[in-house]
Amino acid sequence: MYEFAFAAASIGLEVELRGWLERAAFERLADGVGAAPRVGLSARLPEPNDLVVVPEGWADPLEYARLLMSPARIAIFVLAPPGLFGWPWVAPGWTRPDPLSVDLDAVAKPAHFQAPHGLGISLLTHSPGIATAAQAAGVPCAFVGTGRPDPPTPQPGIERSVDVAALTSNRWAPLVAEVVPHLRGLTVDLVGESSNEEVIARLTQARVLLWPSRIEGHATIPWEARSVGCVPVALSTNRFAVGLHEDAGAVVVDDVSDLAPAVHALLANEDRWRELSTRAAGTAASEVDWLAYVDRVRSFISSVPPAAPDRAALAGMGGALTDWIEAQFSRAQRLEEISVELERVRADRDRLHEQEHHARAERDHAARKLIELHDRRAVRIALRLAALRNRRTS
Repeated sequence: MYEFAFAAASIGLEVELRGWLERAAFERLADGVGAAPRVGLSARLPEPNDLVVVPEGWADPLEYARLLMSPARIAIFVLAPPGLFGWPWVAPGWTRPDPLSVDLDAVAKPAHFQAPHGLGISLLTHSPGIATAAQAAGVPCAFVGTGRPDPPTPQPGIERSVDVAALTSNRWAPLVAEVVPHLRGLTVDLVGESSNEEVIARLTQARVLLWPSRIEGHATIPWEARSVGCVPVALSTNRFAVGLHEDAGAVVVDDVSDLAPAVHALLANEDRWRELSTRAAGTAASEVDWLAYVDRVRSFISSVPPAAPDRAALAGMGGALTDWIEAQFSRAQRLEEISVELERVRADRDRLHEQEHHARAERDHAARKLIELHDRRAVRIALRLAALRNRRTS
């Protein structure tokens, strides 16, 4: 998404990049491109001249509904097969599957592409496999690929001190844990949660990337490994992957149980590893050629059709719904304020009742003390003498 925003900015379009910002990645692209999208902007509603590009993968349909009922043109960047991580435009009842066990044919189904297309949403992707799946469903999905103005490259003459690198802070960590015990005799670097720069630095030191991804889109990590000459050993089950085949400098096997033997066999054949490493770096660089990428982004943006007449009607519905929601929010807020004030009045009432209770108790205590004084013999005599003195003086 960052690459797309920078490519659009580089051709002179006004681009707003919204959401949480990975500052290091942003600045790296800004340095390489020389133009940048605007960031740090106040929230605003979509406008008729906007093209809003959002990722596939949001779990809440309301997030898409808010955009759909706006005057802007909408495009979805399909980063992974629909239905794997986010709501795939289906009827109520969908739940996110477990990537470790999901049926590989349960994602990227024809309806997952047909539904957003039928609602006037444009689709684009960086995975040829996803583009092919959409086209098989009769839906256009533009392939824009990926682009880097300054991609990582192998360091000449570097001594690789690690046999195998594997990531342990992603969804495939359980499969990594299953394979690592079978890599006895090899040096293994288990990379936990780290910055992108740290991950690339450690991939540069490794000969092989253990990548047990069952299914997803075009993952960045194996591309970064290939770009620095680290050969991925991966599963063949991800039909949406890019560069995970021997011609691109990777080794693929059909089952998790085959990963460790494939790693051992590759590292035992220095000539084969060196050939795949060289091939990986060369193909990874060609995949992200920046000028070619910018051309594909330009082509996609120019292909997005103008807003259909129903956009105005949808925007009218969305505006009415937004006004209603805001009115309900204001009403709820006012009711909350009244409730808080009522609680304050009740607290004051209870405090006054408590003070009244204490006053009555003190009065009753004083009355009892007075009665007790009256009942004492010395007090009675004193009172009589006082009464006699009063009669004599009067």
